[in-house]
Amino acid sequence: MRFVKVDRKGFIPLAVFLLCLSFLCIVFFSSFGTVKVPFSDVLKTFLAMPPDKVESSLILRLRIPRIIGSFLAGAVLAVAGNSFQLVIQNPLADPFIIGISSGASFGAVLFTALTVNTAIRIPFGIEGSALIFSILTSVVVFLLAKQGKKIPILSLVLSGVIISFLLNSLTTMMSVLYWKNVIHVNIWLLGSTADFDWPDIAVVLAFLLLQLLIVFLLSRKLDVLSMNEDLALYSGINSDKLKLAILSVNIAAVSVVVSKSGIIGFVGLIIPHLVRSITGPYSRISTFYCIFIGGIFLSLSDFVSRTFFAPTELPIGVMTSLVGAPVFIYIMKVKGKKV
Repeated sequence: MRFVKVDRKGFIPLAVFLLCLSFLCIVFFSSFGTVKVPFSDVLKTFLAMPPDKVESSLILRLRIPRIIGSFLAGAVLAVAGNSFQLVIQNPLADPFIIGISSGASFGAVLFTALTVNTAIRIPFGIEGSALIFSILTSVVVFLLAKQGKKIPILSLVLSGVIISFLLNSLTTMMSVLYWKNVIHVNIWLLGSTADFDWPDIAVVLAFLLLQLLIVFLLSRKLDVLSMNEDLALYSGINSDKLKLAILSVNIAAVSVVVSKSGIIGFVGLIIPHLVRSITGPYSRISTFYCIFIGGIFLSLSDFVSRTFFAPTELPIGVMTSLVGAPVFIYIMKVKGKKV
């Protein structure tokens, strides 16, 4: 892979640029929607000088939480994708490879089917059910992949694929049997950040910070593991414990995002690959840039989905797929030529 190494002198200006660009994107996207709000009024709201109570309420309660939620969700997915690709040593790895998406889908459909068609009342809602089943699915995949005290990457991927097929079949079956009751779940599963509020942002931000803490603390070991597992072994690194730590924190973070926004594909696949093609394979630097590039990409996708197709709103997962699928094909073709 060709890449441009980002040195310390170039790192700070680029980091400042990304910070400023992220802020401008959030302000700019907040001015567009069903009701157009002048850019200057949005900026005044950010500076605690609200021009109008109605506009201020619209921006603070609806627009900004949604856009910041989109940004944080994109950051979590991109950071998780970068970590997965480094651990699995494959640029085509995705956070959903462990079965997170299939587990969340099954949990959401099961919750709806049980609460509508039976007397069973589940207290934690559709988002809670999606979160619980996505985590349980990941645990099952880990247990199936485990061989003695080791977790081989190939076994992990194959276990994730098998469990995903099984849960997707069960989800399809329930969708057919209870289609009148779960049709709104299918819309939710296509992805949407419209329901993000400030408490949701606090939760996602907490998991993003936890992601970054673990990845940065283990970045040197992760760099060695990403080059070669045997090299990590010779360097005295316990690769299985490292894999478990990196994958677990990212699975938890992605599960939380999926429970809040539904399934948003391709962000964790294409953004890390594009970032590393610029910054190189170093986990600390690539993770840092994934935060901003992933966040800007998903907030831009949300902006396009809710403004370009108004008054209809296109699911954000559809937008990311429309962009991600061609990029995925390109990556696959380039990777195939180099093999």
